[in-house]
This record gives sequence, structure tokens and C-alpha cells, in this order.
Amino acid sequence: MRRAFLVAFAAFFLIGTAWALALPVNGTYDEKQHLVRAYAVWTGQWLPHERAKDASGFETNAFAGPRSLLPDNADCTWIDKPEYHPASCLVTNGDHTETLVPSAAARYSPVYYALVGLPLRISPDGTGLIWARLLSAALSAALLAWAVAIGFAGSHRLAGVGVLLATTPMLADLAGSINPNGLEISAAVLLFAAALQKRWAAAGVAAALLFTVRDLGPFFVLAVLALSLFVTRTNPRELRQRAFLVPAGIGAAFAVFWAAFASRSGVIDPGRPVPPTSSGAILSDIVDDRAEFWVRQIVGQFNYGETTISLAVIGLWYLLVAALVAPALWFGDRRLRLGIFAALAGSAALLVALELYFAPKVGHFAHGRYVMPLGVGVVLLAPLADRYARWLSDRGWLERLVLVCAGLAVLMQLYALARVMTRFQRGIAAGLNPFGGAWTPPLGSALPLLCALVGGVLLGVIVTRSSVHPTPVHSTANTLSN
Repeated sequence: MRRAFLVAFAAFFLIGTAWALALPVNGTYDEKQHLVRAYAVWTGQWLPHERAKDASGFETNAFAGPRSLLPDNADCTWIDKPEYHPASCLVTNGDHTETLVPSAAARYSPVYYALVGLPLRISPDGTGLIWARLLSAALSAALLAWAVAIGFAGSHRLAGVGVLLATTPMLADLAGSINPNGLEISAAVLLFAAALQKRWAAAGVAAALLFTVRDLGPFFVLAVLALSLFVTRTNPRELRQRAFLVPAGIGAAFAVFWAAFASRSGVIDPGRPVPPTSSGAILSDIVDDRAEFWVRQIVGQFNYGETTISLAVIGLWYLLVAALVAPALWFGDRRLRLGIFAALAGSAALLVALELYFAPKVGHFAHGRYVMPLGVGVVLLAPLADRYARWLSDRGWLERLVLVCAGLAVLMQLYALARVMTRFQRGIAAGLNPFGGAWTPPLGSALPLLCALVGGVLLGVIVTRSSVHPTPVHSTANTLSN
């Protein structure tokens, strides 16, 4: 299990590193908000006391910090529709003069930012950002690798494939940037894997992180545990074990403390004018546009939503998911079917609820990535249908299926990275070519692609090994079959 963890950690870390090295400043959703928050936490600024205009011209909360933290025009790659400039438009500077630096994440829980923000405190510029991204990538890699190692030691032979498919290019992008959403999704993957295999120490660590990283964390902890206990027929009393209760309890206590400490008026400040709307209009917009965006983003729709990848690639990723989930619905028992449907339906319902509540206040709000901590349960529950793995193995198809899934997933990860690199280096309309361009990553274009390739190969190796290794004799995991 230790060797499986180390190989998986190296694989996930290299994949995250590829994105950390390839992206420009603010090269993914809201990174400009989160990196400022990380710097503020490490300078003792837990809550904001000032206001300032951000790079988009909207007033929001602000902290004291050096001008070098952000480019003067941090939104230039996406704000000027429809041009969407390459990252060469960014105007960076080495001016450490203190000023007010805006952050819409100013009241978020400080836990994630305390974990990744030290490099920004030491070097509040592009160099510190890369090191902070690498820390973020390492944290997510450790959680995902722990989930793979648990699957390696368990009896469900497709568990590694579940983690592989849960790690979409979108998750890799978030893990390799300054954004707590990546760590949140990775913690949920570990919580699912640990709870399904009754590894309560790992489950406790994952629950503690989920409780403290983002506002929806407590909901996800309860939802993941409820689904896992229901599907595996586990008595909830098992959660009383100290290995789970101590870290989870600390996380829950901090979540309550922070909610009280950072409380503010119930009036939400959108930072910009919001046109009036109605519930009917919002629902119509979801059907016409938002639902497609949510589905695409879960696999890969990058930067601030304008950077898309091939619809065929997104469809292929979902086909791989279907190759795991659809047979599980057939071979699994009633509880497993209900669990998978609950994870899927619950994710969709949460997105609609978030949009209905926030859209009238702040405009379009919900993103598909927001519900991935619950949505990953669709692919992580499916491997519990052990009859499917046995059916494949009896026909000599198990290893072939795993190799196909791993090989295609690695290629799609590489393609997504290359597509995003091309967008930032050459412009959004350029044909696929991640080498050269008006802007290049600080360490060049080849290194991120090499990291992704090596990480993908390692991930494919360990996932294949975890699927074809003999089932352990002494397994505490339940086998779900008819």
C-alpha cells in the first residue's frame, strides 16, 4: 500500500505540476481572488477592513499588500470579449510598494490559504505564485494518492479506475492553481474511498478538510458519509471511532467558529449591477445554456469559462464514465443503484438551487465544479459492483478495459493541457500548438507537457496494477452483488 501511495502521489503531483507551470497569473477561475487571500492570511489579515476596485473595475473587499501580487490588468486575457487575448497582455511589475489589493475571497475560511500561502508571503510575485501552486498540487496529490492506495489494498478491483475518472482535467487544473475547490474535490474523493473501505483515519482527515476548506463542506461531509454508509450497509456507530471523530470533530468545530467569526450582513454585495430576473427566467436559462456549461466544465472548460476543449473529448470522457457506471447499475444491488442515482440527482439539484438563490443577487453563480465533491460519488461508488469486475475477469477483458480507460484518460489530460497552453500562448482562436507564441510559461512550454506525460504514465501503471492484482484475502470491504 505504501508503494502504491508513493507512485500515485508522484503521478498526481506531476499532473498538477504541469498545470502549475503552464498557467499565467490568474489563469484559472478566480485565482486573482485566492492568491491575495493566501497572502493576507500569512500576514495576519484574517478579515478585510478596506475596499478597493479590482482589475475588472468593480469594488470589493481588500487587504494591504504589495502591488507585485497581481498584474495591473489581471483580467486582460478574458475580459475583452470576443478577442480573449494571449497572456502576453498581462502587465506585471516588481513593485513591492504596499497598496490595497482586492479579493472577493476575503472572508473565506483561512485553512486552505494557510496551507499554500507561505511562498506568496516570502515572494509576493510570480515566483511565489508558482511555489504556492506546487504546494496546492502536492496537497491534492496526497489526498488522491491516498484514495488510490486504499483502493489498491481493498477488494474492489475497479476502485482505481474510479479515482482516475474522478480526476478530470478540470480537477487537475484546479489542483495546480490557487483555488480551494481543487483541494475540496480531492478531499471528497478520499472521503468516499475511505468510508467505502472503512478506513476511518483517512476518512477523518478528509472530513476535517471538507469541513474547513469551503462553505459547502459540511453538506458534502454529511452527504458523502450518508451515501457511503447506506450503500455498504455500514452501521453509523462505526463513526464513533476516535480515528474518525477527533479530526472530523476538530474540523466541524472550526467550521462553526469561522461561520460565527466571519459573519456579516445578509446582504450580498455583487460588486457590479445585476439585472432583475425571475425564477422562471433562471430555470429557462439553465435549460438553454447553463446546464451544458455545467456538464462541460466538470471535464474541462477553463480559465473563466471561455477556454473550451473539443466536445468530442468531453463526450469520450463521459463514455468512459458510462463504461464503469452503466454496468454497475446492472450488476450492483438496489442500494448501489440508489446511491449512484442519489449522487447524480443530488448534484444536479444542488446546482439548480444555488442558481435560483444567487442569480438574482449576483448574476450567474453556479459552476459544475462546485458540486464535484458529491458528483465524484457516481464513479467512486460504481466499482462496488464486484460482479462486473468478475464478469470482465472471467472473459479476460478486465485488464483491457482498464488499459483503455487509463490510456485514453492520459491522452485527454495531455490534450486539455495543450489546448489551454495554446490559448494562453497564441490566443483563443489559434490551432493546437502549445510551443512558442506571444507568451510562454516561465520555465518553457516543454516542461509542463513532459510532467503531464510522465505523471499520466505513472498513473496508468498504478491504476492498472490496482485493478489486476489478486484480491486480498483479509479484506474488510463489503462486496455488493446480487
